[in-house]
Amino acid sequence: MKVRSYQDVLDRILTAIGKSPHLTICHHSNSTTTPSSSLPYPLYCIQYTSKQPNSSLIYISAGIHGDEPAGVECAIRLIEQLSDKKRYKYWDSLLDRFNWMISPCDNPYGYERNIRENADGLDLNRMFETPQHTKETEFIADSLNHISIPKHISREKGSKRLAITVALDLHEDMDSDGFYLWERRRSYHTPIGDVIVNKVNTVCSINRTSKIEGHYNQNGVITLLDQITSKGWTRGRYLAEYEDTSCLILETPTWVDWNSRIKAHMMAIQAAIDMFANPM
Repeated sequence: MKVRSYQDVLDRILTAIGKSPHLTICHHSNSTTTPSSSLPYPLYCIQYTSKQPNSSLIYISAGIHGDEPAGVECAIRLIEQLSDKKRYKYWDSLLDRFNWMISPCDNPYGYERNIRENADGLDLNRMFETPQHTKETEFIADSLNHISIPKHISREKGSKRLAITVALDLHEDMDSDGFYLWERRRSYHTPIGDVIVNKVNTVCSINRTSKIEGHYNQNGVITLLDQITSKGWTRGRYLAEYEDTSCLILETPTWVDWNSRIKAHMMAIQAAIDMFANPM
């Protein structure tokens, strides 16, 4: 049974794109129809091109688990803020200092029904070893190959597309008593999880349990280095190994009220880009 509308998500995204020449559809799939579902679900990945040369690229993704809706709402609001910064003076000019790639709802079937899995009963966040096996993960992998280089950035070095500076994957946890994150990265990447947790702590309690799902939790940060295989082939592992970028998997506690969960995600994103906008 449907409990929310994916069409509402699409309507808001497409309305936002129509308001700004800097927002474009990076990649689009007409349908993720599967053998067990005849319902078409178009998927969209959105790109925002900064006015500033050589801007870093931030990748935001949400909704790969359909029962984690606060991340989807945060991603939509971020697109809306990028479309009309005069109206949404949330971060002043900070948003425009970056290029953005936003995948706002990766599992429409699950999102509408408030279930974790897709129409075939698959946990999409375990399918990235062979992403072509599901339409949704294939779309995500293809999206990464559609990141365009803004016209004002030199192509002299022969780069085919922008590299992702940092990725934030927005999730929720119904069993957690507070916010925490997984920081999946290579050993040579600078850790930023502590900075994000400290920022989120101003709007949401932090899960400081010593272990979460068998992993050591350091005051809200679980670090997964290099080729740790625990949890299988998640998007975070795919990004770390194939895109050579850090991925922060943000987990808001579902017992917290709706607006606080969205704000926690927003604060985490803000903390991340603050670091890259104002490096030490």
